[in-house]
Amino acid sequence: MFAAEGRRALGLISKADKLLVVTHVSPDGDAIGSLLATGRILSFLGKPDVTLACDDGVPLNLTFLPRAASVVQSVAAPFDLVISVDCSDERRGGEAYRAAVLLQDGRPPVINIDHHVTNTDFGDINLVLPDTVSTTEVLVRLMKLWGVELETETAVSLLTGLVTDTLCFRTANVTPQVMTIAGDLMEAGAELAHITSRTVNRKSFDAIRYWSTLLKTVELDDGIVSVYVSGDDRRAAGYRVDGDASIVSFLITAWEANMAVSFVEVEDGRVEVSLRAKPGFDVSGLALELGGGGHPTASGCTVDGPLEQVVGQVVAMMKEAQRDQMGRR
Repeated sequence: MFAAEGRRALGLISKADKLLVVTHVSPDGDAIGSLLATGRILSFLGKPDVTLACDDGVPLNLTFLPRAASVVQSVAAPFDLVISVDCSDERRGGEAYRAAVLLQDGRPPVINIDHHVTNTDFGDINLVLPDTVSTTEVLVRLMKLWGVELETETAVSLLTGLVTDTLCFRTANVTPQVMTIAGDLMEAGAELAHITSRTVNRKSFDAIRYWSTLLKTVELDDGIVSVYVSGDDRRAAGYRVDGDASIVSFLITAWEANMAVSFVEVEDGRVEVSLRAKPGFDVSGLALELGGGGHPTASGCTVDGPLEQVVGQVVAMMKEAQRDQMGRR
């Protein structure tokens, strides 16, 4: 099925002249890595008119990636074809996706490339493989299917997705095949130590100072670790929501935690909710119920405020989910 859909996607690409590639808001390494790698793949397929878009731009810790400066934050439709990468649903594509697809009378075809188990199959062609560790792994498979040669620039972006979505190959879904792919990308010129240093092992001082604001609110309640920050406190900390500031993966390392959550109030009064779970627990269903998505151990969503109400609602839902999951063991 994947091979057949992949060939259909290649057919759409071959007929398109003006293409848009878009990834999700609040992007991580897999989002930006997939975005940039897809741009390079399309170039090798002979497509010169390609726009790469992300509402929130490229986070500071990912600006080292080749051609990161080419990513735009807004787009001007129309496009012949839209490719969505690493988005579990249409909302996650943000205003760029909305402007190019949802607001157009003549809606362009959409190719949906992703690996989230909660993906809603919103594309005309859905290349979704939930058993892969990252969307960049899905792209590796598509490159082989489409006969696209691997070169250093693409390899760097692809390996960045693998590294960041597996926390440097430490998650439970890492397989021998993933390690083989990583080795192939390294042989193509991607430097694992450099990518790890720039993504997993490094943070800006502003991000560390921002963590100090978040950690003032840290609580442990019945196996749930949580932090929150209001919009005013976030602005006072002098830090905008960005790729190297996520704290929730640190919170879930607590011995006492089964699940962890961070709540960040953003500019329009909404609250960004990031969820994590220890292996054996699942937060993806909760995120989907709240309008988001992700993986069993790492998911997220954006919920309308006010902040205090969202914190109470989501923590209560997490406790209920935890009880249900423990009861099924």
